[in-house]
Amino acid sequence: MTPLFLLLFGGLAWGREPYPAERLALVRDVTEARIAPDGRTVSFVSDITGALEVWSVGSRGGWPDQLSALAEQATDVRYSPDGLRLVFASDFGGNERPDLYLVDSEGGETQNITVSTRAETSPRFSPDGRRLAYLADPEQPFLFQLMVMDLTTRKSRQLTHETVNVHFPAWSPNGRLIAATRSGDDQKGELLLVDSETGETRSVAPPTAGGIIIPEQFDPLSRSLLCRARNEKGYLQLYLLEVATGQGNFIGYEEWDVDQAVSHPFAGIVFTRNEGGVSGLYRMKTPEAEPQQLLKARGRIEGFDLDRSGEKAVYLWSDSTHATDAWVLDLKTGLSVSVTKSMLGGVRPESLSRAEMINYKSFDSEHVEMLYLRPDNHRLGSPPPAVVFVHGGPDWQIYDDFNAERQALAEAGIAVIAPNFRGSTGFGKEFLDANQKDWGGGDRRDLIEAVKFLAKRHEIDPARVGITGGSYGGYMTLIALAKNKGEWAGGVEAYGMPDLVQDYELTKGRFGDWYQTQMGDPKAQEKLFYDRSAINFLDNIKAPLLIFQGANDTNVPKAESELVYSRLKALGRDVEMVVYSDEGHGFTKRGNRADYYKKTVEFFVKHLAPK
Repeated sequence: MTPLFLLLFGGLAWGREPYPAERLALVRDVTEARIAPDGRTVSFVSDITGALEVWSVGSRGGWPDQLSALAEQATDVRYSPDGLRLVFASDFGGNERPDLYLVDSEGGETQNITVSTRAETSPRFSPDGRRLAYLADPEQPFLFQLMVMDLTTRKSRQLTHETVNVHFPAWSPNGRLIAATRSGDDQKGELLLVDSETGETRSVAPPTAGGIIIPEQFDPLSRSLLCRARNEKGYLQLYLLEVATGQGNFIGYEEWDVDQAVSHPFAGIVFTRNEGGVSGLYRMKTPEAEPQQLLKARGRIEGFDLDRSGEKAVYLWSDSTHATDAWVLDLKTGLSVSVTKSMLGGVRPESLSRAEMINYKSFDSEHVEMLYLRPDNHRLGSPPPAVVFVHGGPDWQIYDDFNAERQALAEAGIAVIAPNFRGSTGFGKEFLDANQKDWGGGDRRDLIEAVKFLAKRHEIDPARVGITGGSYGGYMTLIALAKNKGEWAGGVEAYGMPDLVQDYELTKGRFGDWYQTQMGDPKAQEKLFYDRSAINFLDNIKAPLLIFQGANDTNVPKAESELVYSRLKALGRDVEMVVYSDEGHGFTKRGNRADYYKKTVEFFVKHLAPK
């Protein structure tokens, strides 16, 4: 039993008071960054005002200028080839039905150039700046097709009529072709080469059976196309395609996923490589050259972009103790400078808990990696309680990056365990597919084994462990509590799927192909869908539960969370529900996130405190 004076005066023993969740929510978030063609300015998306708006700053730093003021989330920012305009997408209250907007790069009026009930995303200027390729769903909601708009007349033409989604448009420099990926489940898919005038389409199969091929950038003469494709080992690697023949070959490394790549006539091929949740930035001066490492970060590098000269790159970087900022790298000198300042609210990186990546063996000897934050205090006892933080997807990954919610839990004296359970990306196709037709099975046991592993090392108190997550992480929280054998003392879930049959029916127009890959058909796999749906076992949920939901969620509709809440309430269980009226699938506004973090931490402090 922990002495009362340690609980009451733990902050004094530690040396400082903990950062409350609301203060950690003051730390800014930068989600995108682009460098102007002339290399003089950087445009970025940040929640400086509380919403994720578009900003601009000099490439040497300085005071930023706000370019958008929609009070909504901006995404997919791109400069025009002359650098005079920016295009971006923005939805309404998180409803995932964005319009496209134009704004001068020096500031001014923001113009909505689509004004429709459709969803429009992924805008890309043509090389001459006169047209805009983008994705929209004119035939069926969330069935995305390739479109081209004449920016003078603002008239659009639909170029594709595919039965599954089209993704990742990329122009050829001569403006004749647009490359894209055709995929219904984001796991397997072909490359499309589409004539930008006629819509005539040629498809190119991926280099490996059941794989996928994603266009990145054409060469200056439009003869070859740099792509990412899945190799025989199941990793997304650099793949150089000859446009005329459709033949190609892998280049560079064979292992770890390439997250992003840019081909430049002077700089060569620059790419980021995900090395077990930690990033490296590399360059190949020619396709035959050995990759040279430009940056080896402790955390995560993402979203990089090159200027026209190939001498400057902008990228986003964060780790567990440093918030995401935009950095400009001089490729000649190797020096980087931060052009944004996200670490606000008086939060000091050196005061936060440094995460470590730990590899452990699961129940079947499968090696699983987890990110672990050890609290720097014992406010809630020693060993401390823990919360298992479950990522979404399931085809996603925990990185060594900044997460205010994880840090808020650690500040409260709670250890944070974030496993990359089977089904996570970044560890090859075999591991990625390991939870197919097994949601809530082996992946759930991976979470339990992570707790056991740390308990054996006396790092945590196994009798005081909670679980939390959003989307698939919310689903895992619900099924874990419904199948609870004493592992979990409470859960906080956000927009998770309680009934897989209902979720399939509600979203099959959008996610049907993906569901078929991940779990099959609910009629053909009736017993599996029943067993892996928490809704069928709600009477087993005895541990307290807190539910969060966005009112405008079109991914996991609010009705699913309301069903769980009403049934548990009728059973007399300890359950609460919080709905944010201006959010969708994920919470983007700082005020809502602050409330979300605060209520989550308070819930776990209450239910995981020593008895």
